[in-house]
Amino acid sequence: MTTRPTALFPVADTARHAKGRQKMHGLALYISHVWEAAATTSTGLCHVHGMDVDTERVALEIAPALAAIRTLDLEVICNSQSPADQDRYRSLLASDPQGQVVRGLVLLRNADIHLPATVDVKTDRIVGGVNHVRVFPSWQPYDQLPDAIRTSTGTRPGAHDAYRTAVGGHLVVETLLDAFAFFHRCDPTLARYVPGTEQLEYFPLKQYISHDYDRRHPDQPSRPQVEAEVRRRTQQTPPLGKSRVIVHSFSSDGATIYCGITVRSFIPMDFTEPEDQVVRDIQAGYPYVAATADGTHHTVSVDGGNRLFADGSPLAQLPLRSPRDHPHTEVCQERWQVAAADAFEYRTQRQLHGC
Repeated sequence: MTTRPTALFPVADTARHAKGRQKMHGLALYISHVWEAAATTSTGLCHVHGMDVDTERVALEIAPALAAIRTLDLEVICNSQSPADQDRYRSLLASDPQGQVVRGLVLLRNADIHLPATVDVKTDRIVGGVNHVRVFPSWQPYDQLPDAIRTSTGTRPGAHDAYRTAVGGHLVVETLLDAFAFFHRCDPTLARYVPGTEQLEYFPLKQYISHDYDRRHPDQPSRPQVEAEVRRRTQQTPPLGKSRVIVHSFSSDGATIYCGITVRSFIPMDFTEPEDQVVRDIQAGYPYVAATADGTHHTVSVDGGNRLFADGSPLAQLPLRSPRDHPHTEVCQERWQVAAADAFEYRTQRQLHGC
């Protein structure tokens, strides 16, 4: 975050460069507005309807950002290039992950300007307390966009495809940061820097309520990238605790999930773990036992084919406590769904906060 990237598509035209400088300044400013709006919403807990999530101001702040992105994409970068370089630029848009984000956001910009459909956002994650709540707005999955947007022929099919794969379901701020980073790579002279430094103005974004990971700068890795690394490290490190007791299993997306209790020196902790991770843990020297309905404990081992056995018999054939006998079956299934979707929650379940 201290050096400027090599310009992939420098803007030589003086007028377009001036326009690009203005729009890049605006994009950085609009990103900070979206960020602040998500941290200062009117979201609150209603005694009748539960959590009343407010994302309207976030949606309002997004519109100028989308307009700036489209101007930078078409009028500033693309149209300032020679015909050959325009083809090269379009190829980069189609192949580069951040270029795909830019391309996908065109669908929303066009919808906001030309279609009778609301460009809205959703939020599945909220952090904070009674007096201060942050929401984490994300774009609607493509299949949940209004029909007017999905059936629109005014935007190229490639933009629809790019939205489906690179924008839908992703955090709004991260996609805007991706777009900024893409244009910064195309021509770093368009961005504003803190005078006398190589630091981009407005970044890093202001830090709000403590959270597991927030991308606050265009040069920082995305949350999915960080989650992938957190999950990799978590899977490579045995969980804390003395051992684990498997009490039953269930199937999730074709995989066997085991759940039970992690034995610790203080309060035991529930766990949910896929079969392949139990194999990795045992191979790393971490002990597991399986409890049958009669309360007997059987040592779990792994054979040469990475199959789980309990005292010589296949673990899958062991009569574990059935779900109806386990008071927390539904809780375990819900816990696994959360851990499977969120690497930070999975790391917490394994008590590996430092990974």
